Amino acid sequence: MAGVTREAFLAPAAVPTERVPLPEFGDGAYVTVHGMTARARSQFEQQFQTSGGKQSPKRLREVRQRLLVACCKDDEGKPLFTADDIDAIGEQSSAVVERIVNVAMRLCGMKDDDIETLAGN
Repeated sequence: MAGVTREAFLAPAAVPTERVPLPEFGDGAYVTVHGMTARARSQFEQQFQTSGGKQSPKRLREVRQRLLVACCKDDEGKPLFTADDIDAIGEQSSAVVERIVNVAMRLCGMKDDDIETLAGN
């Protein structure tokens, strides 16, 4: 095994993706979930704080929906959802949302504790 060089480490790495089957929406239906870069994850986490550095209770309640907005892309790699969709995503089946959230967390290197910390639990 060899140590990584600075140049190799700083070269952009491919962000992992995975198709999540959504049979509830028809035969062969899926959503493509993308992982995040370190910068994207920091920006994702930052949205849960107010300008004063405190946690935003409303946004914390939407952590799963906001993760879907951040990670779900269409087949061209464009965001599938926007922040305007957060309330509607919240009305979706929890089984569907959790299936997608679990994949997004894995691809982003998140653990359950990370989400619980964001949620203030």
